[in-house]
Amino acid sequence: MASKRKRRNETPQQIVRTRKRHIWLLLTAVLIVYASALAGGFVWSDHEDILQGQHRITAVSDVADAFSLHRSQYRARFDGAAPELNSGSWQPVTILSNSISWILWDNCALCWHLENIFWHMLVVIGLYVLGRHIYVNHRHGNGMAFWSAMLFAAHPAGISSVTWIGGRPVLLAAALGITSLAIFSRLQATTNVQRNHHFRWLIGAFICGLTAMLSAESAYLLPVAALLIAGFSAKQKGRSFIAGIAPMRWQGLLLLFSTLGIVLLYRSLWLGGLDFSGTYPSDSLLNNLGTGLRHLWHLIDQTLLPSEPVISDAWKISAGWDAGEVAALIGTVLLIGGTVFGLKLGHPVAFGTAWFLIWITPGVGLFPSEHYHTEQTLYLATWGLIFGLVYLVTRAWRPVGRQLARGSEAIIFSPILLVLIIVSAFSNARWWQHNRLFEGEIASDPHYIEGRVELAKSALLEQKPIDGLNHMLTAIESSNNKKYTGYWDKANGYRVLGQIQMQMALFNDAQGSFETATETRPSSALNWQLLAQSQIELADYSDAEAHLLKALAIRPQDQTIKADLGVCYVGLEQYAKGRKLLESALHDKSVGNFQRYSALAKGLIKENQFNLAIPHLEAALKRREDSSTRAGLALSHWKLGQRDQAYENLSMAMQAEDSSSYVLWVNEQINNSSSLLPLGQYQ
Repeated sequence: MASKRKRRNETPQQIVRTRKRHIWLLLTAVLIVYASALAGGFVWSDHEDILQGQHRITAVSDVADAFSLHRSQYRARFDGAAPELNSGSWQPVTILSNSISWILWDNCALCWHLENIFWHMLVVIGLYVLGRHIYVNHRHGNGMAFWSAMLFAAHPAGISSVTWIGGRPVLLAAALGITSLAIFSRLQATTNVQRNHHFRWLIGAFICGLTAMLSAESAYLLPVAALLIAGFSAKQKGRSFIAGIAPMRWQGLLLLFSTLGIVLLYRSLWLGGLDFSGTYPSDSLLNNLGTGLRHLWHLIDQTLLPSEPVISDAWKISAGWDAGEVAALIGTVLLIGGTVFGLKLGHPVAFGTAWFLIWITPGVGLFPSEHYHTEQTLYLATWGLIFGLVYLVTRAWRPVGRQLARGSEAIIFSPILLVLIIVSAFSNARWWQHNRLFEGEIASDPHYIEGRVELAKSALLEQKPIDGLNHMLTAIESSNNKKYTGYWDKANGYRVLGQIQMQMALFNDAQGSFETATETRPSSALNWQLLAQSQIELADYSDAEAHLLKALAIRPQDQTIKADLGVCYVGLEQYAKGRKLLESALHDKSVGNFQRYSALAKGLIKENQFNLAIPHLEAALKRREDSSTRAGLALSHWKLGQRDQAYENLSMAMQAEDSSSYVLWVNEQINNSSSLLPLGQYQ
């Protein structure tokens, strides 16, 4: 049984000064740990979610969509994919937060990082408040609460949530959830006490709890955590864990559980169900259980060891039970049994372990999520084990006789804190650059599929198709390895593969990849458009037209689709129809690419509009050197009487390795021409 000796008498002023000092030290520690994160930029999904606006509000209509679409549905609107039910997490408050931050900071990465650090500070201070509440009857309780919060503030398990801008959902849910619990702890814990601001605390707990649940699904565990706090507080006062909870706290619990019920009911009726779109790694319930049990102990190791958790979601699946699964099961049963027994005794270590088990629930696959597991679930859970360890170390620390000298616990906790600060501060550097992050993760876990895909995307943008192809082929191979978990979006993966093959001029291979992408996700306008673009490169204009019409039916206002359709019409020799679409679309210079400028120029040449064709031919050649396009430019200059430019471009076209029959025809036309038509005839 934990000691309940009275603390040394302190005046209210001394208590306030101590708490203020603790808070300032905690805030300073957070700044020291995460100062190195300020040098980082936008990485991973930040490019799509923040910079491209896929997870923020960009129009008035997006407000309603934020509250009526799952995250994957909301993002799919930018892809042109029709929304699918039961597909992913629902985070409307995160969308609103991203939108407000974009209005305030735009693309200032440093500002976004500062905001993440601010949310982490709120979590740290909130946990310090909760720790003081739990340790209220223990000698040196404020000190133990302080060290628990301090070690949590610097623990590497929080790096992916704080240093990564995309960790905002976890941070928001944690900060708002802990605030709700801190307010809940203010509710009177006994019946014979005056009700001070009772209604105010209930409303505050409700608002913070609701917004936490609408930030990330991890906050759905908030009412269970509140029950743990209320029950443990009752036990500390010598009452029953459940029956001894004070009526005012039962009101708070009822409110939080009702809030969760409302959120789940809304999801079920309005969003189409409660499925979070996660999939278990195997068809065997027993093997899934074994995988979850082993992963539980992996997460415990990640919490106890002073190192940053690997963000890879690849994890070896249990193919059958052996010594590892049996040991994990026995250890888990003993852990849960010991926790229950400890809670009956009102022991703080049991409280910390129970806290850890509650918040780690999503991370071991006990309910689905977009990924089978993620180390981000360690963020709040870590405090539980730290809380218990701080209590054990403090109780065992007796440097002066049998009494704990006030403040002497710093001798043992300071070296631990220093190690955590150093590890976390240097680990932040891994998040500075997109490629460095995933190269490090793949070095740690070669089965990490999503990391391979992200590196392939970067290689595509950096015009390094060979590197991208190697990463994508390895990712596809890993996705077929059923011995490991891993997040694999097949449609997106084959789309990236096809784009890389297009960059390598492997148009037949690209067509096959895009066909797989469209078969996997036929609701995506982008998939149909990319398939059509590969067919345009192969001069298969009829099939390309059919696929572009499908894309246009999904996204009727997309100018890039209309421009590609114009290319098809030019290829089908419907020049007037194609020219109309292309000229309209190419008013926006960002829409222009080689095929579109080249097709418009071809249509103008057919109409003898050589002076209008030249700027488009030059724009096309800036994007890709092509002998036929160069020959068209030579012909246009020749027809306009600009002989020097004509011979120069014709020479370049004839020397090109991809010289075509059209080049030979232009050469014949220019060299066999005996006279020039007047310039005015072609203007």
